[in-house]
Amino acid sequence: MKLSLNFVFVSITILSLVLFSCEQEKAVTTKLSLAITDSIRIDYLGLLDFMDIQPKSERILFHDRQRGIILMTDFKGNQLLKMEKGGDQKDSYGGFLYSAAKIKESDHISLVSQNGFFEYDAKGNLISHQAFSEDPPLLAGRAAADTELMEHNGLLFQKGLVAWGKYNKTEDEYYNQFQLLVKFDPENGTAERIINLEENSPFRSTGRAYEISEMNPSLTILDDKLLVIAGTDPYLNFYDINSPHQLLNRKRIDYPNYQISEGTDRSKADPKALAFDESAGRTYTLKVYKDYLITSFSSGYETADREAYKAIKNREDYSIFQNKIKNKYQPALLLLNHQGNVV
Repeated sequence: MKLSLNFVFVSITILSLVLFSCEQEKAVTTKLSLAITDSIRIDYLGLLDFMDIQPKSERILFHDRQRGIILMTDFKGNQLLKMEKGGDQKDSYGGFLYSAAKIKESDHISLVSQNGFFEYDAKGNLISHQAFSEDPPLLAGRAAADTELMEHNGLLFQKGLVAWGKYNKTEDEYYNQFQLLVKFDPENGTAERIINLEENSPFRSTGRAYEISEMNPSLTILDDKLLVIAGTDPYLNFYDINSPHQLLNRKRIDYPNYQISEGTDRSKADPKALAFDESAGRTYTLKVYKDYLITSFSSGYETADREAYKAIKNREDYSIFQNKIKNKYQPALLLLNHQGNVV
């Protein structure tokens, strides 16, 4: 089996990944190395997050989260557009972008922020703006515009967690009402939170307390279905993309040697300072690639390391443990078919 992937690198960070596959019912581990085939230099004083790339027009979009600047370059690193619209003017997208901006036709830029839905031309002039009809939800996360936005029939989907609400993390109600995604309707200016945690997920069935990052979802769109994996829960959930987003199937992913987070005893948990289980496995991303689904994930620590991690009593012990396992647990890729079976 060959897997052909084309990567464009705009940073100096390289990750060594492992692709797990199965062949004739026998587990096989195949090394997948990523090599830099090209790079560009961008003369910009600041920290840039990658947002979007358009190979046809050779355009790349970045975001400076410290200054709220959106930067467009070509493939040679030349700066073509620098937008800084964080004020209170009519064309201002404000200081918090909900997701990564997108490059559209004619190098137009579309984005969603707390100020609504925006489209700008290649020179940064406002083309259209639709404000929210009601106050949008206060989504958890940093203003880094690093959340992917997905479009289907004019509607936009992305992860949409809210950290605090009426209930705290030691109460059943917190997990019963917890929702994973947000659905935007640019035409009507609405934002609707959707997709609850499944009743038989560890978050709702174990009676333990979990940090919000342990429920952080990965999602993608396949035809008319939303595919969602909720953090450390190793299940692929298939939902109807149309309201009310009925669950169609829930399938366990065959991650190798996977360790689910055990959460925290609620009687001992501080809901305002709840630590997540670093030793547990989790899914980071979920993508559709031709006839395949690709997840990036971590299986979690081996048993001995997990026991050592849970025995840590102070910062010094934690530092010693981290140095011991440094570079031992690298992210991996798993190749699935569209039904969620390992290829």
